[in-house]
Amino acid sequence: MYMNRITLIGFTGQNAKATATQTGREVTRFSMATTKRYRQESEWKEKTYWHDCVVYGGYAPFAAKLNKGTHIVIEGELTYREYNRTVKTESGVVNVSWPVTEIVVDSITILDRKRRENNQSEGAA
Repeated sequence: MYMNRITLIGFTGQNAKATATQTGREVTRFSMATTKRYRQESEWKEKTYWHDCVVYGGYAPFAAKLNKGTHIVIEGELTYREYNRTVKTESGVVNVSWPVTEIVVDSITILDRKRRENNQSEGAA
């Protein structure tokens, strides 16, 4: 048995971008940030990781409405591909295979972020 499944909770980067494939299939791309919090010696630190996400087909228009900073849960499949890219070097222009890792998303849930209210009670002086 094999399984390629990924679930992430985080915040979108820039606003989602909708396009179409050469065959007319709808595609939406967006970036998503997740943050790992860890302790190093006696200090808490955070490391942010960015993930490239792509949504195909009928779900793409929904994903296209995602704005920067939207708190979401995504589920999908981790994919790897390469494309040819031209890179300028000191010795001239070179064509290279450029690796891409993306998540092909098949489920998006928007999380409701309620603002924290200041619940401090006033103490007697």
